[in-house]
Amino acid sequence: MSTDNGSHTASDDDLRRRIQLQTEYDAGVVNPAPHRAASPSPADPVVEQWGRIAKWLNDNLSSVSNAGATDEQIQDAMRATGGLWPEELTSFFRLVNGFPRENWVSIFPMHELFDLDRAVEERQLELDIWGEIDAEMGAEPRFGTSAGDYVGTYLPEFIPFAGADGYLLFVDARSGPLRGCVTEFQKVDADGAGPKWPSLSAMLTDLADSLGNGTAFDGHTPAVVDGQLRWQHTMSR
Repeated sequence: MSTDNGSHTASDDDLRRRIQLQTEYDAGVVNPAPHRAASPSPADPVVEQWGRIAKWLNDNLSSVSNAGATDEQIQDAMRATGGLWPEELTSFFRLVNGFPRENWVSIFPMHELFDLDRAVEERQLELDIWGEIDAEMGAEPRFGTSAGDYVGTYLPEFIPFAGADGYLLFVDARSGPLRGCVTEFQKVDADGAGPKWPSLSAMLTDLADSLGNGTAFDGHTPAVVDGQLRWQHTMSR
């Protein structure tokens, strides 16, 4: 079935069945314990790269506390956003579901990491805003586009996981060879800059390399100041 905004939905039973199958595949078990986040396979590149990041955070910051989402929470978010997510995105939220305010970490230079509730809220907010803009401009609906294709608006398949001040990082859940790519959505230019990383695991690899080696990530270099992660703008020559 489809929603009013054009997104495709799955029935509750189908969605529950498919996320359980994905959970079992990732975890390498037949019957994961109910209502608990399954541990994805160590072979999962998201698991591997987030493990590098988490180790650096624990080794270098004064206070770090984060936990992953449960399968039930992920299922609720998937249902609220109208469809099935790329596997790397569900793996990511199983590992980290945002940071608690009292132990906040600026894990990205220019974007705040979302928890599932915030991801759902921000997606709907952007759909509402850009739906009004498209209606005023008389824009035609964007059907049949593939992941990574420019559309100049916000689509239901754009699942945000971080953002600040109208700039979002989202995983593109459209079909196609670039399904799962990471793009920055800008409040003026929309998705005009195109994908920044071909996958979520590629972005996490760059982030882990930056933290471990002190190299640039998204135009900034990491520094630990008073036990907290800070990002310094990289001066271009």
